[in-house]
Amino acid sequence: METEDTRAIFTAVFAGSIVLANVLAAKLTWIELPGLGGVAVPAGFVAFGVAYLASDLLVEYHGKEYAATVVNGTVVTLVIAYALVFLAIWMPSAPFYGGQDAFVSTLGGSASIILASVVALALAQHLDVRLFANLKTRTGGRHRWLRNCGSTAISQGVDTVVFITLGFAIFPALGLGGEPTWGWALVSIVAGQYIVKLLVALIDTLPFYAVTEFVERPA
Repeated sequence: METEDTRAIFTAVFAGSIVLANVLAAKLTWIELPGLGGVAVPAGFVAFGVAYLASDLLVEYHGKEYAATVVNGTVVTLVIAYALVFLAIWMPSAPFYGGQDAFVSTLGGSASIILASVVALALAQHLDVRLFANLKTRTGGRHRWLRNCGSTAISQGVDTVVFITLGFAIFPALGLGGEPTWGWALVSIVAGQYIVKLLVALIDTLPFYAVTEFVERPA
């Protein structure tokens, strides 16, 4: 596959997955973890896994500088997407449209959650890019599974801690929306969500190998 083709595809998949993941996060899904019980996780966690896969592929074939630029562009895109959502919420509804309340409930997230998602995205994705590039250099390009799993596992941990702490505790305490959650309840949310994301990171290794084998096969 041509270099420019992979650049365009991985960039589009990354940005699209990030925006979609934040939309899907309006729904909480319930996952039973062996030995730990059930945990509520935003339904966008699979889309976030796809985004991390795409960012790793961007670093793999186009370098950390380009990948970092894509991350910055995606952060801006996410902010614009949120602005467009709230513009749509603000627009008056047609007289015969009866779904305004559901529309607002689904897409009109609190300022705490929105700000937390933007901050967590910027920090975690830049960390993922740097870790992946560093691991690739240190291993001489070998052990693809190590840089794929290692970078994603660590950056997903940062993403989870930053997002949950800001969105459910610090920002609500500052009056930006919602009731603050502290103590064991906060820790349990972080732990449960990170375990699910870690499993996704491990599963990500299979498509990472599949895509790299496809890209690198002789024409």
